[in-house]
Amino acid sequence: MSRRVPEFAVLIGIFLGLSVVVTGITLGWGLYATVVLGALVSYPFVGFGIVRDDDPAATLRPRWLLAGGVVVAAAGSLGVVLEDPTAAGLLRAALVGLVLVAPPAGYAAHFGAGVNPLSPRTSVAVGAATGVVLAISGPLVGEPLVGVAAGVLCALGAALYGAARGVDFERRTKRRAAAAGGVVGLGIAAVGVVTAGPLGEWLLVGVAVAFVPSLYAALTMDRRARAK
Repeated sequence: MSRRVPEFAVLIGIFLGLSVVVTGITLGWGLYATVVLGALVSYPFVGFGIVRDDDPAATLRPRWLLAGGVVVAAAGSLGVVLEDPTAAGLLRAALVGLVLVAPPAGYAAHFGAGVNPLSPRTSVAVGAATGVVLAISGPLVGEPLVGVAAGVLCALGAALYGAARGVDFERRTKRRAAAAGGVVGLGIAAVGVVTAGPLGEWLLVGVAVAFVPSLYAALTMDRRARAK
């Protein structure tokens, strides 16, 4: 009986998620609301099943779950864009997509789905660059918090993906990255001063850019370094 509990939880999550989708279609909810509510209902049950399963990769194939997560994330992002087809809407759509795809992507990376055509180091570089762009876009479109949240999630997610795939840097390199993040953060804050923009918003972006490399270094510190 204990062996069936994880699989049963996954089935419940999928059933409840589909029920929400059917309800949303029937009642005429928007695509964004339907997808997000479906994810909120189903993700906890699927996550419980994964955590409790002795061999979750055999129950839920990483590629299948990743494909499903990509579809859900794309639908959620599309729903945001349909409701608000502006630059701010696009940024919010990016955040929604990142939030929805993060759990299945993390699962797929942990169990080695092997669908990423980029090398781990390239993925880290692309994710970091995209994260900076998203964060800087926030003040430009009047959504600084959304930009920071999307940027941090993108950059940190890519860095942790690289760590899971064997990308590890020496402590000296991590210290240099943290210092470089501080310099870039100050430069971003200076942009707000020079352009006479909302300084508080640019400071927020600068702090986020400076914070992510330090957080990455802390999260990827090995046990030996922790013990010192």
